[in-house]
Amino acid sequence: MSTKATKREDIERAAIELFGQRGFHGTSMPELAKVAGVGPGTIYRHFQNKEALVNSLYQKWKMQLGTEVYMNLPMQGSWRARFKGMWRGLFAFNANNPGVIDFLDFHHHGTYLDEQSKMIEAQSVTVLFALVAGAQVEEILVDLPPPALLAMAYSSFIGLVRAEREGYIQLDEALISLTEERVWAMIRR
Repeated sequence: MSTKATKREDIERAAIELFGQRGFHGTSMPELAKVAGVGPGTIYRHFQNKEALVNSLYQKWKMQLGTEVYMNLPMQGSWRARFKGMWRGLFAFNANNPGVIDFLDFHHHGTYLDEQSKMIEAQSVTVLFALVAGAQVEEILVDLPPPALLAMAYSSFIGLVRAEREGYIQLDEALISLTEERVWAMIRR
């Protein structure tokens, strides 16, 4: 027999999978209940509605991503080493949390995100913009707006994750290292 905590975890796992593949509007609550292996009413015992569920997951995983990848970057040392740490951290997070990167990427501009989710997103990008700006002041990174540089690097990461998921590549240590070198070459001065 499943416990209350296990049912919630089953719902969250199913939601990450379905929301990450089909999006918010493409996922129905009955379908979610079926994939989670719970009755439709069980979801509403844990989450007020679909918006509450997607926001709960978005906040949880956005904070976890920030903690595991960005907040653990060394503030001293070379910018090159910091970028390498962030790149490897993103791939480790993706490997350790299947489907979460797809979920976060799919929903970071969702109109259904509440103020708390938007605030967490804004805080995370503000920290990253400041890091990029700091490297630009030291003339390490090319002189493009920080959001553009981050988009270039992050979209490379997302593209690699999708290529692996679709079976086009296998992300092993060698490929992660090679792609990190090329992305760094693209954004450095």
